[in-house]
Amino acid sequence: MFSSIRRAVVAAAAMSALLGVSAPALADYPDRPIKILVSNGPGGPVDIMARMLADHLGTKWQQSVVVENRPGASGIISTNALAKAPKDGYTLAMVVSSTVTIVPFASSQMPFDPVQDLQPISLVARTPFVFVVPTSSPIKSWADFVAQSKKRDMNLGSFSIGTAFHLVWEQTAKQAGIKALYVPSASSGKTQNDLLGGQLDISLDAPASAKGLIDGGRLRALAVTSAQRFPGLPDTPTLAESGMPGYSAEPWIGLMAPAGTPAALIDKIGKDVNVALKDPSIIKQFAAVGMIPEGSTPQELSQAMERDRKDMKPLVEQLGIKLQ
Repeated sequence: MFSSIRRAVVAAAAMSALLGVSAPALADYPDRPIKILVSNGPGGPVDIMARMLADHLGTKWQQSVVVENRPGASGIISTNALAKAPKDGYTLAMVVSSTVTIVPFASSQMPFDPVQDLQPISLVARTPFVFVVPTSSPIKSWADFVAQSKKRDMNLGSFSIGTAFHLVWEQTAKQAGIKALYVPSASSGKTQNDLLGGQLDISLDAPASAKGLIDGGRLRALAVTSAQRFPGLPDTPTLAESGMPGYSAEPWIGLMAPAGTPAALIDKIGKDVNVALKDPSIIKQFAAVGMIPEGSTPQELSQAMERDRKDMKPLVEQLGIKLQ
């Protein structure tokens, strides 16, 4: 009998060692406030999503979940803080895909390794982009834009150089066999003003940013980049429906921890996040900021990051994008 008990204790200890965390520690988690780092300033879509998720998890865990904004340097500042944080599950971060799939290939001064220093937990959301023109434009559809772009020089505006917006446009143009001068801007608002003012022919925007002008009749949505129609713009076709079969571009936002965080904690956090993302109120609130909730396993987020890095590296090098 005692031998059996001893074997059970040894087996339990071995399992705890394998998981990297003791059973009591996992049972007690979290026993103090958790911090979620965000690479954007307060009020943006990623910040809003993080706060929604923090509220839901705080209620679930009966513990404070605090969002801390650390904007700047294309997400490097907040993600580096995550990489250097204790590996105890009390510091997490909402990581935007471009920070780990575009920026590393465009910057020569990355203070962390996205693959070695970060532990994926779960996809949180994906966001499609939308091509828009002024309602006064003769371009009525994506097919019209493609045809016009082959007849005359056109200007397409969007947000900054080396961002997901920029790379999605380059991917789209390459696949569609079209050209337009990419005009970067400091903000979506500046791009919209230039579009409405006639300095641009078309722009690539986030649905949440453009929806007010679309609903107000000032902008016409031509197509969204997602595989399925975006719920917030149900009458807008996808590019796949508009002559580009199989096309899909939906940059993601994922929840991550420092590499080396115990696997049992990653599993617990991930499962609770996935439950939260199925909550009807979360789905509705995410849609309001142009996001589509999408949970996953850590492995699925890791695979998404690996695929995007493989796609983005040659494109960044081909375009010669350099971030300072």
